Amino acid sequence: MLHKKAVKKVEKALGVKVELIGNCRYGCTYDGYVLSWHVQRQWKVENDKIMEDGPLEAFNWHIRRENDHSDSMTDYFAGSFRENVTQLIQAVKPSPPRFPIGSLVQGKENKRAKRHGYANRLALVTEASGGYMYLSWTSGEKDRYRKCYPERDFQLAGR
Repeated sequence: MLHKKAVKKVEKALGVKVELIGNCRYGCTYDGYVLSWHVQRQWKVENDKIMEDGPLEAFNWHIRRENDHSDSMTDYFAGSFRENVTQLIQAVKPSPPRFPIGSLVQGKENKRAKRHGYANRLALVTEASGGYMYLSWTSGEKDRYRKCYPERDFQLAGR
């Protein structure tokens, strides 16, 4: 991803200023977390010569706690890596749940819902976060184990 686009996306989503943190490393601090990434010029080949001439490219998305630091003497590496800037943003600021707590939802008629047995069943949302939710079935049936269901397999009842 281009560095300009990454900066614009992070600043818009989190409302913080992105700065140069270290040598070729940009990032910001948000709610006790440090988000960072590396940048380098895109390579171009002209007349069989490799040239560093393109725009800055962002990669190596990393997140860690503000007070957590890597220690090379003990082989401890603070934080974790993400695949892209969207995952980096959602790690510190998750999107709101599709169905608020207390909503009456119904299972969709898709393969997974049929296979797991909740197609067309009604339930109340008891907890929701990160694209998944916990349900209380209206039939009074209890889950044997506390199960988490994906939001994408449900719709508001009556639709």
